[in-house]
Amino acid sequence: MKILFDSNVWRHIASPDHFPNDPSITSLRKIRDSILNTEIIPYISETVFTLETIERKKRKEFISKYRPGIVFTEKIDNQSTTTRSIIQSDSSKHYGNHPILAEHLNDAISIGFRIVRFPRLAGIKNPEIEKLRYKFTGDNLKNYHEKLFEVGTRIQSIGAGFEQIKILGEKYDPNWIEGIDKAPDEEWGYIANAMAEWADGDSVAISIALRCEFMCTRDIAKKSGEKSVFGETNLKLLKSEFGFETITPDKLASMLKIR
Repeated sequence: MKILFDSNVWRHIASPDHFPNDPSITSLRKIRDSILNTEIIPYISETVFTLETIERKKRKEFISKYRPGIVFTEKIDNQSTTTRSIIQSDSSKHYGNHPILAEHLNDAISIGFRIVRFPRLAGIKNPEIEKLRYKFTGDNLKNYHEKLFEVGTRIQSIGAGFEQIKILGEKYDPNWIEGIDKAPDEEWGYIANAMAEWADGDSVAISIALRCEFMCTRDIAKKSGEKSVFGETNLKLLKSEFGFETITPDKLASMLKIR
């Protein structure tokens, strides 16, 4: 069974001894045992380490300053030279893992968690994750990308996920990144929430593209409301069109064979 674990669950499964007072601790330990016994193949969206790891108050500053790198290449053919420019992510701009995430990352990797990326053009990368990312092979990568962008496009079409940060930035400039830079300081809270929604939308798309049975989360869209990808209406749509379902740790544990 393939499961993508949300940011509010995976740390507690990877390092349960750090969370003895978690009300779902018995379920979390049971899930961990199922991962060790290969009953569950566990995944984490890379956005946990690229977007969510940035402190809320620093998210506006980060996006405002982030610019992808441009690499120029030259090709010489029949005595003529062609110059091409390629837009690439610049992982050196990232702050790196938040200490709280870093504390549990090794535990997660050691029991088999796979970190999976949503590859956007010049997307944000965390240099501390580059070598840890799960590597697809052959047609698996092609099929994953095709489904990923199909789902990602659909999520944006309903105004959820990545679309929210774009809309917010475009209030201030047609180039949304420039718009975030120009946005007044009092918008920082909305920008922080929009980046969290971006991370959630990409995580949902990854879960569907991986053909996971469930996305395990405790997120009930308290902050984002109905416009969130986790809003009730959007969850119904995603289930109808893609078979996507969320599940709580307690519900997942009740389905497992381990007692």
